[in-house]
Amino acid sequence: MNIITKFNLVITINFMYYRRKIFLALLEAFDGSLDNTDFEKLLFLYCQFSNKNHYDFFPYKFGCFSHLSYHDKRVLTSQGLLKNADNFSLSKKENYSYKIKNEDLLSLQKFTSLYKGIKGNELIKKTYIEFPYFAVKSEIVPKILNEHEIDKIRKVKNISSEKTLFTLGYEGLSIDAYINKLIQNNIVLVIDVRKNPLSMKYGFSKTKMKSYLEKAGVEYIHIPKLGINSELRKNLNTERDYKDLFKIYKNEILTQNKDSINTVIDLLNKFKRVALTCFESEYTSCHRHKITECLENDYIFNERVIHL
Repeated sequence: MNIITKFNLVITINFMYYRRKIFLALLEAFDGSLDNTDFEKLLFLYCQFSNKNHYDFFPYKFGCFSHLSYHDKRVLTSQGLLKNADNFSLSKKENYSYKIKNEDLLSLQKFTSLYKGIKGNELIKKTYIEFPYFAVKSEIVPKILNEHEIDKIRKVKNISSEKTLFTLGYEGLSIDAYINKLIQNNIVLVIDVRKNPLSMKYGFSKTKMKSYLEKAGVEYIHIPKLGINSELRKNLNTERDYKDLFKIYKNEILTQNKDSINTVIDLLNKFKRVALTCFESEYTSCHRHKITECLENDYIFNERVIHL
């Protein structure tokens, strides 16, 4: 490695997201190479062991999964830190462990001593038994667990079919934490009520979001008529500004789009567990709560509404 390349590598490591330093340090601790399933399980287990959500996870077809970890894999590969391979492999030797905080290094060392040598089905089984919720969508459970162990998974799975309209903002959530909230509440359809569903936050622009949700078994529909034009959202600094905006939204946008409100009702009747989604975490700061108010006040609507 020449001096310029090494200098660029140091700059890349020093200024990368901290979670990626954890990612690399974990991989280094397990001899620099892990297959995909083992890496996901160990990354998940380390986050639980350290009690820090460096990455969020949701139940997927092989258990706990993080889209963000695979996104980081692609980024780190493009930066030359990982090999361009199907598995997770460091491309060069580097003391990544010493790029993380001392407390995290100590917990990683303890974690490694407990889990090194555990892999494949043994690692999957251990993860499923200790964290049964993350196995509720696994397609390989019957191959891994016995009937008694499978019964524990059935008991933690939310199978509620009570007709409910949820609202959920993704502010402060990773795409994985967002999907996990949907699964926890057995939400089967997301209605995106953003006018322009673009986001600087990874995973929340329309095409990517739709793909990720559908892979997790959640349908996605965009109703742009229920959104608010970006120019109306400028200069929102006070509570009064928000009240004025929502007054315009209620009296003009919603009254002109009764067909879209009826679409929401039809979709709720069809899918039973539906979430209106936008950006703001606090529903009273988002126009989605005006949609539910409109339904509750102006329609014969007696369904349950939950703001997550």
